[in-house]
Amino acid sequence: MNHITAAGLKNNGNIVSMQNEPWQFWLDRPAKTSRRGHFWITGERIKKGSQTLQHGPMFVEWQAPEQVTQPYPVILVHGGLLQGTEWMDTPDGRPGWAQRLSEAGYAVLIVDRPGHGRSHTHPDLSGQPGHAFSYEEGEHVFFPPEDKETQTQWPFDRNDDAMLDQFIAAFGPLPTNYRESQEMDTARLSALLDKIGPSILMTHSASGPLGWMVADQRPELVVAIVSVEPMGPAFATTPGFGTLEWGLTAGPVTYFPERKSPEEVRAADPSRLQIPALKDMPVAIVTGEASMFAKNGPAIVEFLNTAGAAASQIHLPDHGVFGNGHGLIYESNSDEALQPVLSWLSKVIASNMPEGIDGSAGNPNEQTDKITFYVSYNGDSETHFDQDYYINVHCPLVREAWDAYGLERASVYLPTDKDTGTIIIWAGIFKDRLALDTAFNAPLTQKVMDDIKNFTDVIPTRSIAEPFRT
Repeated sequence: MNHITAAGLKNNGNIVSMQNEPWQFWLDRPAKTSRRGHFWITGERIKKGSQTLQHGPMFVEWQAPEQVTQPYPVILVHGGLLQGTEWMDTPDGRPGWAQRLSEAGYAVLIVDRPGHGRSHTHPDLSGQPGHAFSYEEGEHVFFPPEDKETQTQWPFDRNDDAMLDQFIAAFGPLPTNYRESQEMDTARLSALLDKIGPSILMTHSASGPLGWMVADQRPELVVAIVSVEPMGPAFATTPGFGTLEWGLTAGPVTYFPERKSPEEVRAADPSRLQIPALKDMPVAIVTGEASMFAKNGPAIVEFLNTAGAAASQIHLPDHGVFGNGHGLIYESNSDEALQPVLSWLSKVIASNMPEGIDGSAGNPNEQTDKITFYVSYNGDSETHFDQDYYINVHCPLVREAWDAYGLERASVYLPTDKDTGTIIIWAGIFKDRLALDTAFNAPLTQKVMDDIKNFTDVIPTRSIAEPFRT
């Protein structure tokens, strides 16, 4: 594989000057078909003398497959000092988790937290930045020499200075005020949720506390939280960052009974530190075999479950994925590391479907090849939707098109609560994934798709519950 370095193109260990041989890498990369774009979550206008400035905007890049098959988007939040690029291509040039999630059917939104990456700042607005991130700190956190026997998946040679330069280039300064930084990040991420609706939050490292703070602010819009190697345990102090004064966060969260200060939180009986917004919230704490952060996983899970969440630890070795450190999302086996997360998300999504849907393919206790395919139509009382046509014409057309290709049964859910935002959900059980894929290529499938305009102008949301495997 070829890599860019500070000197030029690295080809099989040899440096080739880009002055003599231009690196037209785009010619060798496979084409990707997806929807892409970007936008800003804007910051507040503030006055500085006679001038009006904007404080703390947040850049959002997004990508989605041609056919979004998952009902909820995923918001990727980068770790401390870094930027959204850590979710994109890996240091050794492979697709990162952002693309892999998109390939799995999710719409994916990648943020640069305020003051990081493309989310610019200025000392006049945010104060002086904290200390710069050194090469030595990078080595200590991401590939400590003492762990090299167990951390076997680091994506480049530890002695490759040019690749190390590329890796460290992504890091910026630390924020000077840990609490204020978390509060601003929470405000911007909450505004993003207000814009796009219910979503899955995926955090890494220093952004871990933001998952708990955003869920506290927008519990109805956070479907689930995947926290990769988060900061912890409760009340921990991390050099260069600060202390998690409020438990697992530096900023305030809402406890019951009410705790008005960090001191009250620390003085409370740990078994009574409940956070109502986290009640039954699905949370996965993802840890790697060789990471110094892995040992904190059980304590973080215990704190979250006491708070009311439905938290569990995905420790990668327990799923046959070995050799990972703190940067597991972009290490050599990053694709394998993502698989337990995708499996967990499939179960969460299946369990999140309204009662009345046949979710047998998503049953976590059933060994099966069956696939449950969901098609939902969302809107409100003003949305055009001809329910009689849908049930009496469209649904029979679907059975006519797909029964011969492995559609075993189908059901329709009509929510009794008109304020859910869901008009109707169709659930079809296919005998296996091949049957579903074959049905989508069946001769009458295009007729099914063309028929949608005859009963609504809503674009349906599609999702798949994959079979469970132990």
